[in-house]
Amino acid sequence: MEYKYICDIKASDLWKMAMLRTYKSVVGIVNIVFTVALFLLTIRFWGASSGIIKSFLVLGCILFPVIQPLATYGMSVKQLEALTKDIELTFNDKGLHVETGGQTQNIKWKNISNAIKRKNMIIIMSDDRHGYMLTDRVLGKEKDAFYDFLCSKITA
Repeated sequence: MEYKYICDIKASDLWKMAMLRTYKSVVGIVNIVFTVALFLLTIRFWGASSGIIKSFLVLGCILFPVIQPLATYGMSVKQLEALTKDIELTFNDKGLHVETGGQTQNIKWKNISNAIKRKNMIIIMSDDRHGYMLTDRVLGKEKDAFYDFLCSKITA
């Protein structure tokens, strides 16, 4: 069996992954608690506050629901600019063959640490910090069969 894909990563894909990682952690819980507390403080003290305090209250209220996602999207755009374009991934019984810009790399299955299936993508981890992201746009209807193939090869 062989699967061949060309990576098509957009900034929105990186943004979704970053936001999901943030809000599935303790940091996300702290963000939510902080935002709710700021909304309650704003409601409670709005009438008795001066203009500068009101502006700080509004800034605090929009910090995590508005500013943080926009900043994360900006970082995703910057990260996408640094990524290599036109990465072709070929998965077969021997392992993963990566081809980009005339350079090739072969990664054996024993060196692939994990495959993570998300709602809109599959991430193939080559080590603890690096991996390859294949979105549903690229995988199409093969997503489940491809994920089963990955799991059978990684655990073998």
